[in-house]
Amino acid sequence: MNAASHIWAGEETETPWRFRLQEMAWRDLVDALKHDDLPFVGLWCDGTDVHALFLPDGQPLAATLALEDGRYPALSPARDISCLYERRIYDLYGAEGMWATDVRPLLDHDVWSSSTPLAEHPGAGGGQKGLIHFQPAEHMHQEGDMADGWGPATGGMEPPLHVALAMQEGRIRAAETVTGYAHRGMELRWRNSRVEDACKLSARVASGQSVAHQVAFCLAVEDACKEQVGPEIRLLRVALLELERICHHLFLLADMARLAGARLVASGCMGLREKLIQEAAPITGSRLLMDVCVPGGLSLRHATQMGDMCGRLCEVAERDYPALLALWQEYPGLSMQLAGIGKVTADLLERVGLDGPTARAAGWDCDGRRMMPGYEGIWRFTSGRQDGTAEDRAMLLLEEVGESLRMLDEVASRIGLTAGGSVQLSMQDSEGTGMVEGPWGGILYWVRLKEGRVEQVFARNPSSAALLTFEAILPGHQPDDVALLARSLDINAAALDQ
Repeated sequence: MNAASHIWAGEETETPWRFRLQEMAWRDLVDALKHDDLPFVGLWCDGTDVHALFLPDGQPLAATLALEDGRYPALSPARDISCLYERRIYDLYGAEGMWATDVRPLLDHDVWSSSTPLAEHPGAGGGQKGLIHFQPAEHMHQEGDMADGWGPATGGMEPPLHVALAMQEGRIRAAETVTGYAHRGMELRWRNSRVEDACKLSARVASGQSVAHQVAFCLAVEDACKEQVGPEIRLLRVALLELERICHHLFLLADMARLAGARLVASGCMGLREKLIQEAAPITGSRLLMDVCVPGGLSLRHATQMGDMCGRLCEVAERDYPALLALWQEYPGLSMQLAGIGKVTADLLERVGLDGPTARAAGWDCDGRRMMPGYEGIWRFTSGRQDGTAEDRAMLLLEEVGESLRMLDEVASRIGLTAGGSVQLSMQDSEGTGMVEGPWGGILYWVRLKEGRVEQVFARNPSSAALLTFEAILPGHQPDDVALLARSLDINAAALDQ
């Protein structure tokens, strides 16, 4: 039996694509996953059960297992990425993944007022009052001399995480990260919240990806309510998603150029981004594109002007984008510096399950827009990049900016005619999923509704896989490359910690 068959053989639940397994069947699933490429989405807990979500052929398939004495067989022996979810579950619920490959704390570093805060009976708080002290794994000592590392508070612009480095002869031999500094308790804040409040929270999971998270959340609620929005709402959401992709990519490119010493290029990226934001903000109502989407519709200041706005954005970009592309390609030494670092291989991508621009720059065809409502007949971009270096990622982002501008131009005459309207949702006790291709890869929400409120939310974003990729590619580089590599992979500690 393959892995999916083990899930389908389980007990049916009220959700057609979720099945309840007994412990031995769950163990059989773990064994099957060691030899099966069933796409893994994530693992989460609700205090009583653990749930594992997969995505065969783009459709959700979930397995549920009841905790027994607060324990469950871990998935990490079969899926490396699962270790981060298991560590998170233990920190929040105290539920232990048996035979887990990594049991270090992920979020709780003995500074919380109570341990396992989401458990039925939370534990006592930690006694740590000073700075978090990092205890590296044994293999780090074997690789070389320990350096102080990088982050989280050095006065620079690095994300709030610590990277411990094992060095030998000036080169990195191994690296480990410590996260949890950006934890905001999103799981508890979502629990039993009003739908509109939960939607606003989703916009604040990851900066620069607000629209993608909101749209994924809205799609999950609409799926749970068994409703679909109309074609103009779908196109308006596409326009917002592509505008966000452009702004995100330009911001990231500016950071990469700055870290590579190309400040003129960085200025060009930020200059174009600011011009686009100044055109869009009066129409959308938010420079950061927050709170622009609600379940069943949109929440825009001037929705009927969205078509004209897209036209003006394309006019601005028509003047500036070609010059920016030429400047990046011709700036002395920039491409050469990026070409020599940060190579991501196909084997690594397969092991950690990372998609999005990082995978596309390494030759993978993994753009979720081809399956998203609203992109039919609009999306047609496939990357020709193959080598997976930081330069490939940068050039892919520049190409995607141009492709997103083309899509905005294509939808400009088809949106804003009727402001999209809205769909009245009938909230029922049910579950739903929604998936979006965000600026840095697939974003998926699972939402459970109960008595007209959001009972629980699970959000999958690329941050966990990006972190494992970051750790894996650091060996062989110099410490001065760490910040640039982190930016080229869009390491987002807030999205990881939630």
